[in-house]
This record gives sequence, structure tokens and C-alpha cells, in this order.
Amino acid sequence: MTEAPTSNPSPPDLTRRTLTPFGYAVCVVVPLVIAALGFTFLHFHYDKEDLVDGRLLPILTSDSQEGDEAAGAQVTGELELGDDGCLRLAAADGSQVELVWPADYEASVQHVGRSDQVKVYDVDRDIVARSSQAIELGGGFSSDLAPYAGSDCAPASGEVFLVQSTPRVVGS
Repeated sequence: MTEAPTSNPSPPDLTRRTLTPFGYAVCVVVPLVIAALGFTFLHFHYDKEDLVDGRLLPILTSDSQEGDEAAGAQVTGELELGDDGCLRLAAADGSQVELVWPADYEASVQHVGRSDQVKVYDVDRDIVARSSQAIELGGGFSSDLAPYAGSDCAPASGEVFLVQSTPRVVGS
């Protein structure tokens, strides 16, 4: 058996402060300190190498650096991943151009949805070209294949295009 309450409950006291000024200060300062610590951690543990997504592709690179004197040739086309796993430029006329990138450039492929997405990274690990973009490359052609002999994706004969400028996107 339960007994009925003998008095009505009293309403809450709405005039009383729930936090002191110090309590309010703590509620503001603590989240700011936590955010500052988080950003500090990210700043000192950030690595641009983590930006290279996917599986690295073998590409031909030369010992030239960005900013070196460039030859006057230009090619335009889209990056294409061949059946052999090598990256080429599919020119507008249907031909394929073997590319030799500047030193320390990298390329990767990542399977996204139903297609493979190819990206080329410069020395700062910034993306300079993607497979879905039409790009323009400055540089020059070379028939001297000796520096690339034995390298993955090195052509057996013909010529290569020495990329001597940062790729410029001209369409997508």
C-alpha cells in the first residue's frame, strides 16, 4: 500500500543562479584550451606525404627540377593509365605520349566507384594533374632513352616527352 503525499511539490526556484562567474569562465575557457591543444597537435604531426592517396604508380622521372630552362614544345591531352600500369598522355589526335616528369614527382591511382582515378603530385605533394582533366604540358621531346633503360614503364623505342613545366589544366 502506498501513501498519498501530504503536501504539493514546490515549484523550482528560478531566481537562483546556477553558476558562479568563475563557473561561466571555466565553461568558456576549457573548450578553447582543448581546441588549442588539438590544433597544436595537428600542426606538429601534419605530414604532406599523407596526402598521396592510393597505390603509387611507376613513372619516369628525370633529374630536372621545376624552373629549369624548358624547351619550346607543348603537348595537350588527358592522363591515361595503360593496361601495363603505366601512365601516358592520350593526345587529342589519338596518339599516346610517353612522359618523363621532373625529379621527385609522384603519381598514384585510387579506385573510386567504377573507375580508377589517377593523380600526379609535384615536389610539394600538391596535385598538379588528374586523369579526368585535359592538361597542357611544356617541355621537349627526346629520342635518347638510355637514361630510362631498365626502369618500369620505359619505352623500348621511340621518343619521350620531358615535362619541364607545371601542368596547366585546359579542360575537364
